[in-house]
Parts: sequence; C-alpha cells; structure tokens
Amino acid sequence: MKIALYAVLALIVIVVLAGAICYAIGAHLPVNHATTVTGTVEAPPAKVFAIITNIADGPSWRKQVKSVQVLPPDAGRDHWIEDLGHGQTMSFLATHTTTPTPDGHALREVLLDVPGASYGGTWTYKLSPGPNPTQTTLSITETGFINPPLYRFMMAHVIGMTSNLDQYLHDIQAAATKS
Repeated sequence: MKIALYAVLALIVIVVLAGAICYAIGAHLPVNHATTVTGTVEAPPAKVFAIITNIADGPSWRKQVKSVQVLPPDAGRDHWIEDLGHGQTMSFLATHTTTPTPDGHALREVLLDVPGASYGGTWTYKLSPGPNPTQTTLSITETGFINPPLYRFMMAHVIGMTSNLDQYLHDIQAAATKS
C-alpha cells in the first residue's frame, strides 16, 4: 500500500514539475510573433480570392469550421463568427481587402475580433500569379500574440506555430481543385 502511495505522489510531483518547466519555458518565449506559409494553389488568383472571401461557404471546405454566422458589415467590411465546435467560436473582421488586379495580385487582412482574448492578431493573405496562368501563389502571414505562457509553450514546441496556417493552405488547395 505504501509503495502505491509513493508511486502516486511521485507521479504528482513529476506532473507538477513538468508543468512548471513548461510554464517557465513559455514565459521566456516572446508574446508577439509573425509567421508565414506560402504555397501554390491550382487555380487562378480570381478564383482563389473568391474562395477566401466567400465567408458563408467556409464550412464546406474548411474542416475545423462547423458553421459561420455572417454578421452585418462593419463600415463596409466583412464581419463574421466561426463555430469551431467543442464550444469554441471566434469573431473575425476583414480590415483590408484589395480585389485581384488585372495582373493577379490581391490582398486580404483579417483580424481576430475578440476583445480581451488571451491570443489574437491578424492573418494577411497575399495572392500573386503562380508559375503558370492557372495557378496562384498564396502567402498567409499570421501576426499575433499569445499571452498565456503555457499556450506559448504548446504552440512553439508541441502544436507548431504554423499549424493553423498549414491547415488553411491545405484546405484551400483542396477546395480550389473541387469547384
């Protein structure tokens, strides 16, 4: 019986120490970050831009989005709430949108619009012509902040700072070939 008690106590001490170490490492990571992913989408820029800006259709091609509630425009800018399931919703505001130019360049900046959130920032989508006329080069830059040290540790060392960007790029590459 004593051995089992010591084993449980030792396990509790190990978990607490591991948590403290993760917290300490996270506390030394910067709160602010910027990271970019770039890829080729098998569709021309106008089509890629149309997929990105069709907010209501997001659940049909983005795996983690369960539903979207399109809100009334905020000063003419797209505003919406995404339901990610498991009780998590996120509000977004398109702060800047430049439609594709004749040479295929476009820009869209989206702000995570949740006042007082423990993390947030913007995603900037830059579209340019790809290697051939039927392709688009898409760069997505996240410029953000993560306040809780444990979440900074998890993003930097477990989940990966580009994991959400990578998933979005993968999803849009798949969506562009379907429609």
